[in-house]
Amino acid sequence: MPPSANVSSPASRKFAWLAGAIVAAVLLWTIGWFFFAARIEDHLPSTLAQITGPDATAGCTQADVRGYPFRVGLFCETLTYANTAEGITATAGAFRSAAQVYRPQHAVAEVDGPFVLDASGLILRADWQLLKASVQAVSDGLDRGSIEARNTSFNIDGTGLTQRLAVQADRITAHARRNGADLDVAAYSENLRNSLLAGLNAKALAFEATLSRRSDLLQIPFTPLHGPFDAMLHRVTIELDETSSLELAGPVQVAADGRMSGNLELTISNVQQFSELVAGFNPESADMIRRFGPMISALDTRPGDDATTLPLTIRNGQVSLGIIPLGELPAF
Repeated sequence: MPPSANVSSPASRKFAWLAGAIVAAVLLWTIGWFFFAARIEDHLPSTLAQITGPDATAGCTQADVRGYPFRVGLFCETLTYANTAEGITATAGAFRSAAQVYRPQHAVAEVDGPFVLDASGLILRADWQLLKASVQAVSDGLDRGSIEARNTSFNIDGTGLTQRLAVQADRITAHARRNGADLDVAAYSENLRNSLLAGLNAKALAFEATLSRRSDLLQIPFTPLHGPFDAMLHRVTIELDETSSLELAGPVQVAADGRMSGNLELTISNVQQFSELVAGFNPESADMIRRFGPMISALDTRPGDDATTLPLTIRNGQVSLGIIPLGELPAF
């Protein structure tokens, strides 16, 4: 007798089981993703409080978690920050972030400008065409992070400044990472321009340093950097043009009052350009550099190359090049 047409074949039963398993998996994944997203939104205020600590607050208006099905990310209309102990308030535009579900500790984000910082009457306003960030999180904070900004502008004004400072840069990148108990930091910019000192316009700028025993700056709660601390400046370079540059390297110390001290090496390519740069800060010191140029060249600690390397001394913020005073640095 022929088999009944109502009896399913083994192949069709296997297909039905497979289809059912797929539907069940998708349903469970969907329920799990939206449950996880809801928990992020519910715990966002307490998470921000943990990050900022008891003296500060942070806000994310119109918070929303997106990225289903394979990503998860926090979106905000605006970002806010306030630190009453430091007298600091800050705001920024929309925030968008994303992380792969299978790798939530590695997140990327974009932030819209403008960014406005009020630090006890000193106002910084920054804006950009594009700002991207990438962070690698660990259990007690961040292990490392990077920021890249394109077509960036800064305006600094406020109490105590006699003139507003405006700075623009085509590209700025900044990086920080833990190195054992130390913290490695670096920053780079391209085509840096300003409205205050024409001599400070730079084709490129590089800053690379290690802060001794300050990896805690990446731990939560995040706190501002204060002295005392020691740092090693591996390289601070200003490329003024194709032939002129300044490079600074050496150890520095920042005291509890923010005053800096250190014994550094200053390498100058094109001393004439350097004297014009100093003239923007201190015309008298620039005149001394011009008059005593041969003597300065004689102090070169690395003779034989095209550059001039000189000892630069900082004592409680007072900067001198040999016996030539260059001026005073503000407190850190």
